[in-house]
Amino acid sequence: MNTGDLTKAVSYNTKASAFPFTKVAVADLADANNMLNQAHLSGKKDGAGFIGDDYYLYIATGDQPTDPWQRTAPAWDGTAMVAVVITPA
Repeated sequence: MNTGDLTKAVSYNTKASAFPFTKVAVADLADANNMLNQAHLSGKKDGAGFIGDDYYLYIATGDQPTDPWQRTAPAWDGTAMVAVVITPA
């Protein structure tokens, strides 16, 4: 075996791959005028998502600028776990 032989004509059986997300400022999700909330600029539609700068996934509930973003993980409000929803204004 020569140096480099291990990479010649080799196929790999992979079971996972990284899916790149765009990381955005959570504050921008709350701004209806921000390009993230403009469907023609960002592709916002029901089910589309971004990773917030807090590293949570935010999913759009519609394509309108004021349609909310639902965070995929709840937050502790001091009493119970509650859904985190950002409604752009």
